[in-house]
Amino acid sequence: MDHSLHFTAMHRSVSAITKQSLAVLLFLIGGVVGLPGALNGQGVTDAGPQRANRTDLIALKATIDKQITTGIKGERLSEARFRSSAITARLEHGDFKVGDRFLLSIQQGDAKVDTASVRDSMWVTIPSLPDFSVAGVLRSELDAKLGEHISRYLKNATVRATVLTRVAILGAVQAPGFYYVSPDRPISDLVMTAGGPAGNANIRKLEIVRGKVVVLASKKSAAALESGRTLEQLDVQSGDEIRIAARRDLNWSVILRLLLVGVGVFFSLLQFLQWYYNRQDI
Repeated sequence: MDHSLHFTAMHRSVSAITKQSLAVLLFLIGGVVGLPGALNGQGVTDAGPQRANRTDLIALKATIDKQITTGIKGERLSEARFRSSAITARLEHGDFKVGDRFLLSIQQGDAKVDTASVRDSMWVTIPSLPDFSVAGVLRSELDAKLGEHISRYLKNATVRATVLTRVAILGAVQAPGFYYVSPDRPISDLVMTAGGPAGNANIRKLEIVRGKVVVLASKKSAAALESGRTLEQLDVQSGDEIRIAARRDLNWSVILRLLLVGVGVFFSLLQFLQWYYNRQDI
């Protein structure tokens, strides 16, 4: 029996199988690599700046509605309709949600600062004063509305409210959880709010998510961090999630074990082939 011909045929067969397997593997890898790009569409639509007043929002809605009637199509039309309806909701229902908080400073002689929370009835409890409703109130109107309410009971009082944004800080931080933060804080400060970065944190690869929509993609976060952009500038809203990425360090112990297993399999295959050909010589 010609062992050289037999070995050559077997070698060609293995090579063919290997090439086919490699082609399938590369196809799958290409699909997986291309997938994040397809899924990472921003699709973020806004309803105007967070501190926009009622006049500006009405003007912005009129501009968007005019664009809708000019014949725009596809994604641009869907986005315009979404923005228009979002602005209408703000104008009718206001900017506040149940669970929102703000720091309330009332100065009449000595300044007094309290934290107020929006209850399920959209009422806010003000210490020593009747409750105040934020239903239909825009963020830009809060100081004036509060001042008007409090002036009925306190004379010569100065009122100032600082709205807090409720966010979830998750991922590679020491104390992940939900926090109330001031919207004028830089996005980089949130890491320290959650106890500081974990040992494997990659601060420059954070992302902001609102439901299923990516508000700030990780590939754009480095520029936002370097420029010191605030939560308000990035349109971070109550309920958003800020996810701190972790570095993908190589696990050398696992790699070494895999290499040892691979070497063991290789030598076992060689021993099998040697046994097989020795058996053919008998």
